[in-house]
Amino acid sequence: MNARVALVCTLALLVLACTPYPRYRTGGGDAPMLETPPESEATTDDRIRFGLIIMQYLGKPYAGSSSYDPGLDCSDFVRTVFRKYKGEILPRTVKDQFDAGEPVARGLLEFGDLVFFKTNRRHVSHVGIYLGSHRFVHASSSRGVIISGLGEQYWAKRFVAGRRYGIKPAETDQEP
Repeated sequence: MNARVALVCTLALLVLACTPYPRYRTGGGDAPMLETPPESEATTDDRIRFGLIIMQYLGKPYAGSSSYDPGLDCSDFVRTVFRKYKGEILPRTVKDQFDAGEPVARGLLEFGDLVFFKTNRRHVSHVGIYLGSHRFVHASSSRGVIISGLGEQYWAKRFVAGRRYGIKPAETDQEP
C-alpha cells in the first residue's frame, strides 16, 4: 500500500514537473490583458522592415553605460528607429514625445505605438515602441536595448499611457 502511494506521488510530481507553466516564462509573471487590441493596419512587409531596423539595436548599451560606445537613451532609440523606418523626426525628450503623440488606450495599442512609463515617481520618464502581443522594445538603463512585456510587474506598475504617431512608411512618388 505504501509503495502505491509513493508511486502515485512520484507520478504526480513528474507530471507537474513537465508542465511548461511557469518554467518557460521570463521577466516575472505577465498580467493578463483583458481587452483584445484591433488588428493593426501594418502589413507583414512593414513589420519585417521595422523588425530589421530594431534588430540592429538589440543589445546596444544604454547611453553612458560604456566608455567606448556611447549607446542610446530611450527617447533617442525611439527617434532613431522612427527616422530610419519612415523618415519622421520625433521630438528629442520623453516628455516632448509624450506631449506630441495622439493618446491611445492601453487595450487598444497597435504595432508601432509608443508606450510611456513613470520610472522616477515625478513625471513620464521612459518610452518604448509597442510590438504587439503585449511586448515592447526599449532602451533599458540596466540592460541596453531589449524587448519586455507590458504585463511584467515592473512595467505594469509604471505604465502611464500609449501614444500613436502612425508607423506607416512615408508615401513614395512611384508611378503605377
